[in-house]
Amino acid sequence: MPSFESPLGKKSFPGQPLKEFTIPDESEVAPVQRARAHAPHMGQAAQTNYNIDSQYQNLQPIPAMSIEEEMEMEKELRAARQAKVSGKERLNDGAKRRIEILLNMVRTTREANILGQVFRLQSLTGQEMRDAIMLAAEYDNTVQSPFEIRKQLLARSLTHVAGTEIEQFIGDRSLQSKFELLDNLDESLLNRLFDEYSLLVAEAKSKFAIKNEEDVKEVIEDLKK
Repeated sequence: MPSFESPLGKKSFPGQPLKEFTIPDESEVAPVQRARAHAPHMGQAAQTNYNIDSQYQNLQPIPAMSIEEEMEMEKELRAARQAKVSGKERLNDGAKRRIEILLNMVRTTREANILGQVFRLQSLTGQEMRDAIMLAAEYDNTVQSPFEIRKQLLARSLTHVAGTEIEQFIGDRSLQSKFELLDNLDESLLNRLFDEYSLLVAEAKSKFAIKNEEDVKEVIEDLKK
């Protein structure tokens, strides 16, 4: 009991016992408890990192583009740049559809019955012819040049094989698949198909050729407009 002593006397009075506090050593705190203490601040960041890691694990390598795909992309970019410079907008879907209808009306087609199997070819557009020549030009002055130009032209001209649309026949619409089909056909059959294509080209030229004086005058009048 606490007391107070002086020359006037001694006085004792009741008091409260002192409280004892125990401070634990931080090194003895369990790792889980320390992790929980930081959880409110670290939980969201940890979850974000986990999500990012999961996304990277799911990423697939981008396949390399073929030459045809690169040319198509370059063509699209060039057209977009030209449209921007000239201030002209690109054709809308309606205009494209009308052009497709017109092309189907004026395109020349030819069917060849070979051993009871019908093959159909069609004349090429200017863009198709240009693309075929540009790709085949890589093999100029080589032994492979005539084979490559034949493959490039037939792949764009051949529309039906054995009476079936070529896309359905091979199960794909890409030029690369058409190239693979042609590479696996018999050489004699390829020569026959290319002969048919040559006849098709001659027929198309004849259809649009100027045949008489009236045609000449008509063309001249059109040029003056």
